[in-house]
Amino acid sequence: MLQHAGSQTRYLISRYSEVIDMGDKFARWLYHKLEAMHKKPDQILHNSAVREDLQTLEPTGDTPRRQKEYVIKKLSICSLIVVCGVLLSLALWIKDGITTKIADNQIERNRYGEGEKSVSLIADDGENRYHIPVTLSERSYSTEELTQMSGEAITILEKSILGENESFDEIAYDMCLTDCVEGYPFIVEWRTDAAYMESAGQLVQDTLPTPVLMELTAVLSCESFELEHAITVRVCSKAVQPGKSERLARQVSAVEEGSREQQNVTLPSEIESRTIHWSYKRGYNGLLFLAVTPVLALLVYYSKDRDLHRQVVAREEQMRMDYPEIVSALALLIGAGMTVPNAWNKIARDYRKRRENGGGKQFAYEEMLLAIYEMENGVVQAKAYESFGRRCRIPCYNKLATLLAQNIRKGTTNLPLLLREEASNAFEERKHAARKLGEKAGTKLLVPMMMLLGITMVIIMIPAFKTYL
Repeated sequence: MLQHAGSQTRYLISRYSEVIDMGDKFARWLYHKLEAMHKKPDQILHNSAVREDLQTLEPTGDTPRRQKEYVIKKLSICSLIVVCGVLLSLALWIKDGITTKIADNQIERNRYGEGEKSVSLIADDGENRYHIPVTLSERSYSTEELTQMSGEAITILEKSILGENESFDEIAYDMCLTDCVEGYPFIVEWRTDAAYMESAGQLVQDTLPTPVLMELTAVLSCESFELEHAITVRVCSKAVQPGKSERLARQVSAVEEGSREQQNVTLPSEIESRTIHWSYKRGYNGLLFLAVTPVLALLVYYSKDRDLHRQVVAREEQMRMDYPEIVSALALLIGAGMTVPNAWNKIARDYRKRRENGGGKQFAYEEMLLAIYEMENGVVQAKAYESFGRRCRIPCYNKLATLLAQNIRKGTTNLPLLLREEASNAFEERKHAARKLGEKAGTKLLVPMMMLLGITMVIIMIPAFKTYL
């Protein structure tokens, strides 16, 4: 079993690798097509902000090549999202199309205990299509089984049962025979003449030659209590005659009511001598997912640029935090008699040893190592320091590079003093930065603190209210 699971895992990994490889090939093809366009989409292919961030994070690399690979990677991810979205949308569309078909005009109701089932049907008579919402009650069983179940009841107040009717002397609209009276423990059952009114108050006959007097009886019961209340009503023709859609819905309801003990419900096959073709109302989940897919792909595409810029911001924050230590170390070593290049080399090479021993990457020290490599390759010290300041892209490092370059060119004697002052200022700025970060953290904690305060107030006040009630 374990060997079988391992083989299945390897198979899935190989298929996943093939999909990723196909996405990468498609992204490269798409990149070359965009590159070959007469009017190139430079905002996608050659975004200056992305190029600057990539160069900042890795100043010694081939920036154009890395930007090309970065864009291809984004296009690969977005193309995979689009393909998956289209395939899933197509599958949902096909699934919706298959599940809408109704065989032999029969729909299946839920078994007993599963509750009622609501479906949206489409009736097609060859000329028009009608939307028929149908609610199927759960399947009923024999009278012996029904005696073990609690019966349903209907509740009423004389002021509420009229509905749109003005009085009991002229009932031309459906009545509102509800099954409960708010504030009273009664269960009410209605007795009506089924030839003219259903138990819920709907009028059965659309037109009547003459108005008909009917006795409407409400049976109010609560445990062993039972009370009958009779109301004489005058049923007239309906004020608003039903359309074809309503008549269809009425036929479906009558068929459903008359087949409660059957598993399937046979829908009407014609109306007014016109054949009806039934189907479920189609869902549009596939189209909705298809519409969301390109939006998701665009969000992923541009979120990659935001992630890249966050790395640049994190780099700047780290370099600002390391600046006081670098300046302080330079001041200490130069004050002890070391030359500027030797002090610079010692600080950078000590960092390289720490990194080789498992220490984390620190961008400021990486830039110092790069300056050493430049000087070893023949670059003048002053220019190497100035290049260091430009690559760092932070004012304080530009200031440090200027101090060191001027010392090389002019031979200033007070460099240790200037470096100590710069270190002191840098530590003060570091304290201010730490204070600001603490204030931001406190602001972020304000919302959960207010929520906890609200919960605490509720816990305290609810027992107090219950005591006085």
